Amino acid sequence: MHAIGKRSLLRASAALTAMGVLVCWSVGAETGGAEASSPRLSIIEPADRSVAEGELTAVSIKADDLGIDAIRIAVNGVAMSHIPLEKGRNYYCATGTLSFGPNEIQVSAVKGGKVVESGKVTVFFRSDLSRTYGVSPAGFQKRPFHRKDREAACAACHRMDVAAADIRPQRPEDSLCYQCHSKITAAYSNVHGPAARWDCLACHERQSAPAKYEARTPSRDLCFVCHEEKRGEWAPKKYVHGPTATGKCTICHSPHASNNLSWLKKPSWELCTTCHEDRASGAHVIVGFGSGSHPTRGKPDPTRYGKELSCASCHNPHASDSKSLFINDQQDPYSLCKFCHKV
Repeated sequence: MHAIGKRSLLRASAALTAMGVLVCWSVGAETGGAEASSPRLSIIEPADRSVAEGELTAVSIKADDLGIDAIRIAVNGVAMSHIPLEKGRNYYCATGTLSFGPNEIQVSAVKGGKVVESGKVTVFFRSDLSRTYGVSPAGFQKRPFHRKDREAACAACHRMDVAAADIRPQRPEDSLCYQCHSKITAAYSNVHGPAARWDCLACHERQSAPAKYEARTPSRDLCFVCHEEKRGEWAPKKYVHGPTATGKCTICHSPHASNNLSWLKKPSWELCTTCHEDRASGAHVIVGFGSGSHPTRGKPDPTRYGKELSCASCHNPHASDSKSLFINDQQDPYSLCKFCHKV
C-alpha cells in the first residue's frame, strides 16, 4: 500500500466513489510505518442501482470500527440523519424520503467533526405518476431486501420470520414489520385500515418467493377482498378509467397512508392533471358554449357539500356509462352543467 502512496490511494478512492462504488480502505500512519485501519463502512440497504416504487426507503448501515463518532446520511445532498455511534453496536438504521427519478444516498463516517470515510448508492424512484420517471433506466432493477441471503445481515438484531403475534397484532409493536417500517404510517394523517392495525399479512404474502412478503398483483384482486362492493359497482359500466382497467389501484392510491382523502397519492386535482395536463385550465368545460375557461379547483363544489371543486366534481375516476366518465352516467355536457347551473 505504501508503494503506491497515500495521495494516489486517495485519488483512486475519490474516482471510485464518483462512480458510485463504495470504498473501504486503510492507510498507513504517517509516522512509525504501522498501518491504522480507518472505519469500515458499508451500506446494506438499499442496494445500489435498485428501483423503488414508494417514497420511503429504509437505510441500513454497518460500521465495523467504533473509532468514529457518528454516521451522517444525506439524500440528494440534503441531510437526513446524524446518528451517534453506540459502544458495542455495529448496525444502524434510518428512513429516507425519495424524489421521483434517481436519488443519491450518501453515508459518511464522522470523527472529530470531519468525514473520514463515505459511500453512496443510487436508487431510482419509478412512478406511474411521473411522465419523466415512469420507466426505470437500463442497469436499474428491483432488488427486494427480504430474501434469505440479504436478511442474514440484520437477523442478529431483527426477527425476520412470521410468528403468531404477527397475525392480527394487538399492538403495532407486536408486528415484526413495525420496528423498521413505522414511518409508513407515522407521518400521514389518513392511514389505510390494514396499515393502521399493522395487519401487514392481510396484504403481504409470507410464503412468496424468492422475495418474501410480496403483495398480490394486480392490486385490484387484493383490494376487492375488502372492497367487494366496488367490483359490483364498476363491472356493469361501459367505460372504465385507465388505472381501474389495468387493475393497478396503487397507481393513484397509497396502500398504507396518505395526507389526502381516499389515500390518494396526490390531492385530487393534482393527481388527475398529472396525466391530463391539457385539462388543467378548464377550457374544455365550456368548449362549444363560449371562449375562456371554467374553474376546475379553488372553489366550493356545489354538489358535494364541504368539498372543493375538482375533476371528480364532473368525472367519475373509476367507471361510468358515459364515454367522458361523467358522474351519474350523464351522457351530454349540458345535462351535467345543470347539476350546478340551474336553468
